[in-house]
Amino acid sequence: MSPMAWVLVFLAVLCGAEGLSLLIRSRRRGSADRVRTRLRTLAPVAAGSSDAPDSVVRRQGGGGRLARLVASLPSMASLERLLRRAGMPTTPVRFCLLTLGFGALGWAAGAVLADDTARGAPGLAAALLPWLSLRRTARRRMRRFEEQLPEALELLTRALRAGHGLGSGFQLVGQELEDPVGTEFGLVAEEIRFGLDLRDALANLMRRVDNDDLPYLATAVLIQRQTGGNLAELLDKLATLLRERGQFAGRVRALTAQGRGAAAFLALWLPLITGVVYLVAPGYLTPLFEHTWGHAVLAAAVAADVAGYLIARRIADVQA
Repeated sequence: MSPMAWVLVFLAVLCGAEGLSLLIRSRRRGSADRVRTRLRTLAPVAAGSSDAPDSVVRRQGGGGRLARLVASLPSMASLERLLRRAGMPTTPVRFCLLTLGFGALGWAAGAVLADDTARGAPGLAAALLPWLSLRRTARRRMRRFEEQLPEALELLTRALRAGHGLGSGFQLVGQELEDPVGTEFGLVAEEIRFGLDLRDALANLMRRVDNDDLPYLATAVLIQRQTGGNLAELLDKLATLLRERGQFAGRVRALTAQGRGAAAFLALWLPLITGVVYLVAPGYLTPLFEHTWGHAVLAAAVAADVAGYLIARRIADVQA
């Protein structure tokens, strides 16, 4: 390779290593450290915009030209919201740089190991890894929030019965419980402490967290503020309902685990058989890689495999 190619390989390896170390450090942080980091660096704003009128904690500075350029790109608000849901203490700019680093590293690996026709495939696959990891982390964190929500409501109920206010109850949940429910309820307490209205703080919570049970909490709190009543008893019944529904959803997931496993097995069957045939008789699959019609057959096979997996998962995904 030319000297410029070796320079690109070095830069790609450096960016990939830096991005990987960033992900590892963010995963190793303790829950208390993550709470403090998120309360300090992430602005609890409405709809993911730092210029929202109900924003209380503002971002420090504009972030430079690169940050403003990335923020002007489409879907950056969705990316920032996804980063918050995943609990990653990073910015969209750094995540985009991480994606470029992984893509460059994959392209460099393809330039060294593959020919010119297949050079872009490793780069594209490597660039998708941070996005897939981010979406998986966000789903796991939101599922963990759903599991912790009944416990948070019970702790909030005990705080109200002990004579604490609603804001103090949210702060107590943020101090006592782990991430993610402790972090998100702690952000609500911070917003209320900085003067934001409770309605807007709960609306921000529902924007940050993808959970179908939070509107029930917000409705119960707002109705109690307008009409009065025993909020502690209402939240206690809501916590019991959510816990029972979570147990039922767990039983449904256990009963449909076989279908999800079958979908994954069928999806992996095609690449497994292809790899075995390639190792046993390499010349048997050579026409698929050398001719145009072979590329079309491979693309159709991959598309059918992905479509079959998605359909099988959709069949096995029973909403409890």
